[in-house]
Amino acid sequence: MQHKNLMKKSIHKCLIATSVAVALSASALAQESSSDETPAVEDFEKITVTGVRGSLNRALGQKRQSVGVSDVISAEDLGKFPDLNISESLQRIPGVTLNRNSNGEGQAINLRGLGPQFTRVELNGMSGTGNGSGGRFGTSSGERGFNFELLAAELFSYVEVAKSPSASQVEGGMAGLVSLETPKPLSYDGLNATVSAQGNYSELTGDIDPRGSFLISQNIDDVFGIAFSLALSETNFRSDTAEAGSWRPGSSFGRGDSDALLPNGTRYYNFLESRDTLGSTLTIQYRPTNDLEFKVDAIYANLDSERIANRNDMPIENPGPVVTLNEQNGVATSGSVTGVQQRVGTNFIATDEEFFQLSAGADWTPNDDWRIRPYIGYSNREADRQFDLYSFRLADENGFDPGTVSFDVRGDFVDFSSTETDFTANPEDFLFNIFILRPSTDEDEELAAKLDFERYFDVGGLTSVEFGFRYADREKTRIQTQERLQRNVDDIRLVPNLSSVATLLPFEVSGANAPSQQLAADPALIRSIFYPGGNAVNGTFIRPLPGFDASESWSVEETTFNAYVQANFEIEDVQFNIGLRLVDTEQTSNGNTVANRFQPTEQITPVSITSDYTRYLPSFNLKYDVTDELVMRAAYSTTLTRPNLSSLAPSETVNGIDEGGGTGSTGNPNLEPFTADNFDLGLEWYFAEESLLSANLFYKDIGGLIDTTSFTETRSFPRQADGVIVSAPIVFTSFENGVSAEIKGLELSYQQPIAANFGVIVNYTYADSSADFGAEGDVRTTGLPGLSRSSYNASIYFDNGALDARLSYAWRERYLADFTDDFGIPRFTDDFGQLDFSANYSVNDNLQLQLQILNITNEQVINQSTALFLPYGVNDLDRRVLFGARYSF
Repeated sequence: MQHKNLMKKSIHKCLIATSVAVALSASALAQESSSDETPAVEDFEKITVTGVRGSLNRALGQKRQSVGVSDVISAEDLGKFPDLNISESLQRIPGVTLNRNSNGEGQAINLRGLGPQFTRVELNGMSGTGNGSGGRFGTSSGERGFNFELLAAELFSYVEVAKSPSASQVEGGMAGLVSLETPKPLSYDGLNATVSAQGNYSELTGDIDPRGSFLISQNIDDVFGIAFSLALSETNFRSDTAEAGSWRPGSSFGRGDSDALLPNGTRYYNFLESRDTLGSTLTIQYRPTNDLEFKVDAIYANLDSERIANRNDMPIENPGPVVTLNEQNGVATSGSVTGVQQRVGTNFIATDEEFFQLSAGADWTPNDDWRIRPYIGYSNREADRQFDLYSFRLADENGFDPGTVSFDVRGDFVDFSSTETDFTANPEDFLFNIFILRPSTDEDEELAAKLDFERYFDVGGLTSVEFGFRYADREKTRIQTQERLQRNVDDIRLVPNLSSVATLLPFEVSGANAPSQQLAADPALIRSIFYPGGNAVNGTFIRPLPGFDASESWSVEETTFNAYVQANFEIEDVQFNIGLRLVDTEQTSNGNTVANRFQPTEQITPVSITSDYTRYLPSFNLKYDVTDELVMRAAYSTTLTRPNLSSLAPSETVNGIDEGGGTGSTGNPNLEPFTADNFDLGLEWYFAEESLLSANLFYKDIGGLIDTTSFTETRSFPRQADGVIVSAPIVFTSFENGVSAEIKGLELSYQQPIAANFGVIVNYTYADSSADFGAEGDVRTTGLPGLSRSSYNASIYFDNGALDARLSYAWRERYLADFTDDFGIPRFTDDFGQLDFSANYSVNDNLQLQLQILNITNEQVINQSTALFLPYGVNDLDRRVLFGARYSF
């Protein structure tokens, strides 16, 4: 780790030295140039407008000037973004829907029916490296999707969502490109500073948590500028869920006499999280002449959290005799079952995540004909996690599962109970089961450099030709280990039980028939009782699992070279560009083959595989000003998204080897990127000042989507029983390209001031997909994961200069949340809408009072299982009230 830190420091120094060298060389070239004329690029007038209307006006103007299909969100003022979380703001853009974590907080976005991994996110021009943290436990999955939880919205001033890319933009976002920018000091006059302090009240925890930010910007004679921002927050989260889990036929787990679907995961979940975040940005701009500008951007963020995810469950996975079972249309609507495990399982998740980014660039116009922009940047995101499970099991003196478990379906709920426990009163009856400790480190880093040129023309409508080159080296590394605490005595009662470490956590899900408290294991007591002095308590032993460590640890290095050319035209009222981007990628994937995992005959073999591919991505964007008010747009492009890095890992696991064969699973380092041919056709009517009515049709023809597959290979491995090498056919489960899909949709937008100081913004998106996954009944065939067929956003705002307020509602239709949830059964999230309110009141020119209310109506997230939409779970979300003040000087 020390070597890695030294390497990072060396890279940081190298980047700074490189940026200085670029600055000095460009400055020397500028002095040699005899041209001091105004550059051919357009100089925009600097206007500072505050308030919600000012923000909307700037965004509308930038959208109208764009040649491609895009949407913009602009900060209302320095350090004052419309929402606390960038993803919350993005969901108000047509075509964008929001994925929320278990606390109800915006986590990642879907764009035009495609999941987070299909949208490229850039911060100040650099790739938004991310560890794919997500899901209910917030652990890494090796996906490419960007997680927005780490970065506070106060750190940013501008966001653009490009839906029809051009050749000059970096590839990777098959759905689109999200560009985030931090404040630039030369965009503001003189000295500006803002400081804000807020209280964040949680209705579920009853806590008022502090949140604050500070931003200062200095512009000296439009020549030198520096901006620094800092955002801090401490937040306590809580959310509760009553679940039935996935539904499976009884015959799939030993109930051969019944094919009725049964709820397999009846449980209560309680989530408590304490999170501290820190974020800061630094931008330095130097503009020695009108023709030359240098810029250095840095971002640093840290997230430190401790989370308890407690589960009290009665999973009907391996039941004994069914006492009663009532069926209706092949679904068990109620029943009583014996021999069911009843458990208290507490997950303890500690996360220390750090993000650092440094970039430097120059913008030089040596004469009227040329513009040159060199750029270099480094980005690193690293997360250290501890993901532990402490499991206790209700058992009688003989170690058997006692009592009878009953369940009853009631609307969105499945009520369940046991004759032996209500999970509140008898912790002494829950005996030690197993502890699993899973520490991990995920690191995602990228070093990128590019050089862009633009040659200006005035020939036959050709205004300029852009061309350039980019080199990027990205490496994703995951190191995960596991050890287990297991008993080594016959009498489990000799090991401490739950009562020695028990605590009670609050629990409430509106509408659920559940106790108001739940049993849990206290992580602090676990460490002192079960690991005295760092050793295993009497009656247990610590079992390391090297095979697990080897199969779950991997690295993928991705080296990319780009070259592009793009011609820009303007013929009277028509502007368009046409271009081609070359993408050459080489990947080296490192992992391990593990045979007979967890067995005495376990064998670990390192493996490394290199692959490469080249793609050509054409693009075309057209904007036609039909009249002064009417704008027509058309676009075509080919885009790509690379496979998730975890899928590229070559690690293999092979189990059960004997002369008859065995089974295994493996990644596929030879996976190729998904590609899509994209078409857009839109019409925008700017029918009045600050007003817009628009419609945009889009279509995506997608190829190469990944699906699971199986194949058989004869391998030589040690036999599981005695380690003798045998050759046998192994049936592997893996990934492969090949699935095709189509997405077609319509985006409608309406924005207009109404009456005095009032205005309205409404947008609606319809998206429909079809896919060829092959298997009969595959739910993805008629709806890709993350795709809501309909979604809309509606906002009413008021702004009279002193008071601005906004009431916003975002809604999305039911969507496929996880194709392979528990036991590989699809899980859906039902229709969901959330109402939010924000207001700012200016006491004077400097002081502003702020109020925000999130989830005003206390909405619940309802999940469903299988294509029958059977009740999976109901999650109560928090209502939060933020109040405070903002002072500018």
